[in-house]
Amino acid sequence: MTERWPRENYVAGGGPGDIALIALAAVKLPDPLPISRSRHGMPDGAGADVAAIVPRERSTDPAWFDDNVLAPFLAMIEEDLGPTAAAAARAAERAYVIECKLDDPDDLGHVQAAWALAKCVCEEGAAVIIDVFAARAHLGVEVAALPPDRAFDVMHEVTLLFDEQPDGTIAAWTAGLRKFGRPELVVLGVDDTTEVALALRDAASLLASGEFLDAPAYEGDLPGDGPALRLR
Repeated sequence: MTERWPRENYVAGGGPGDIALIALAAVKLPDPLPISRSRHGMPDGAGADVAAIVPRERSTDPAWFDDNVLAPFLAMIEEDLGPTAAAAARAAERAYVIECKLDDPDDLGHVQAAWALAKCVCEEGAAVIIDVFAARAHLGVEVAALPPDRAFDVMHEVTLLFDEQPDGTIAAWTAGLRKFGRPELVVLGVDDTTEVALALRDAASLLASGEFLDAPAYEGDLPGDGPALRLR
């Protein structure tokens, strides 16, 4: 039995834990999928119960598929994985949308469940996995090779992003904390990117473990949607 990833510092009152993955494939995958608790790391519990996978076929509506499934992510795929993976994404005839949303989760079984489904579809031939809320792409062969009994790794689930702002300063923020029902983190006026990256990583680990951070809400025009906390 796969042990659910715990939240050692869980405090009730958070938002929904929400993970969304898109698997791109050139071929139709088996239906039903041969999902295995032991081979793919599917835990028991409420997270697995709410995990869902929805297939989308390009042939049904090619324009919709291109505009809504591929176009928003192609630049990211090429940046993360290179031109060969981007070409494979463009050639995809099917997308498998994996979603798992659980209200105020006290463990991270819903995140495991989503990746268990992703591991299964990648073993069956999916070429690219898009982690929607973490703004990151993974090669299918790498997801297929994920150990089913691996420990939780916050930097597999959360991306740290840096960008120069119109006034010339550097801003840093997280993408992916909504998986844990926590707001994203924003740091403005970054001087030392290494120091800030380590601080964001440590804060993300705390939030994934179930903590809350006390910081003023941030309202700005940084990429992403949903609530954010500004750290000083």
